[in-house]
Amino acid sequence: MNLVAEYRLLNAPAEMRQIEDWIRSFANAARLSPAARNAFDHALVEWITNVIAYAYDDDREHWIEIRFLTDQSQARVEVEDDGREFNPLTRPPVDTTVPLEQRAVGGLGIHMVRHMMDSVEYRRNAGRNILTMTRRVA
Repeated sequence: MNLVAEYRLLNAPAEMRQIEDWIRSFANAARLSPAARNAFDHALVEWITNVIAYAYDDDREHWIEIRFLTDQSQARVEVEDDGREFNPLTRPPVDTTVPLEQRAVGGLGIHMVRHMMDSVEYRRNAGRNILTMTRRVA
C-alpha cells in the first residue's frame, strides 16, 4: 500500500467540513469508482462523527489522524484517535428486518460502515484506536 495522504483534524464538529475535499482528492489519486468514493465518503463521515461525539471523556482538544492508502486493486482509510477504547466489530449485527420503531437505539452507523466496505478492521495500539476500512478500487 502506498500512502496517498495523511491529515489531522481536531475533535470538533466544525472540522468535518474538510473531509469532503480530502475524499475528493483521494478519489482522484486512487482512481476510485463513483461507488467506492461514495462509500468511503459516507463511512468516513459516519466514523469521524462518532469519534467526535462519543470517544472523549473530557473537553480538551484531541487530534484524529486519517491516512489514505491505495494500490492498484484496493483503497484503504485508517482513522486513529486517542479516545476511550471502542471496538465497533464487537457490536452485534443490526437486524434490519425489525421495524424501526422496535429496534434498539444506535448501531446503524456501524452497520452501514460494515456493509459499504469490503473489510473493516480494528486494533488498539499504545492507547489509540485504529479503524481500517478497505474497499476495492473499481
